[in-house]
Amino acid sequence: MGYRISELARRSGFSPSTLRYYETAGLLPDPERTDSGYRVYDDAALERLAFIGRAKTMGLALEDIAELVGLWADGPCAPVQDRLKELLDAKVNEVRVQLDDLSHFAAQLDHLRRSLAATVPTERCGPGCGCDVELPAAIALTAKPAESTLIACTLSDVEAEDRAAEWADLLANVVERRATDRGVQLRLPPHPGLVAHAGELCVRETECCAFFSFTLTVDAGGVWLDVAAPDALAVIDALFGTAHD
Repeated sequence: MGYRISELARRSGFSPSTLRYYETAGLLPDPERTDSGYRVYDDAALERLAFIGRAKTMGLALEDIAELVGLWADGPCAPVQDRLKELLDAKVNEVRVQLDDLSHFAAQLDHLRRSLAATVPTERCGPGCGCDVELPAAIALTAKPAESTLIACTLSDVEAEDRAAEWADLLANVVERRATDRGVQLRLPPHPGLVAHAGELCVRETECCAFFSFTLTVDAGGVWLDVAAPDALAVIDALFGTAHD
């Protein structure tokens, strides 16, 4: 039995434009055509699309689905199952990482909510008021990463806000930021008082947040402060002002 593309779309649940794209991407083989040039598909195409649809519900990438379809088209089931298991293992790990990230984000939001509830509204909303969600004081340091290292701060909410304000004052002097695999590198002007304050602040930070490590380097280019916490990059991003993908 042959199906025109509109009928295949109706039966498969994919739009005609998606079916044409799948042909271009190699997920569907080139169909036969009528003398008038219309595409004609068979039941094998419908079965293939059903397989693709099931793979899509698993959240697999299109290139992975294309690989599976190639194995599926060869006939034996064992290779398809083996490769699908590998892909699902990777997907489960990916989802777990995403859940950890969401858990950390929830901890940040909860800290902000508690901070907002404890803040007396100012006369006018603006920078410095409790609604200023970009304030470093709104950063929570209480989340756990996927590994066993505990990401936690022993300061109270008020103390954490004061500490974040101290960091904000110091970071206002930063002239360059570089994201690193372990955290961030910050360049400060070579002012002795600034260097001393940075060192003192780093020591106090490690006393309450043991997951941080700091390195101060002074060279001809200025003063470099390396902040490392590979299991807490989201905290570094928020507190020290850099971004990790």
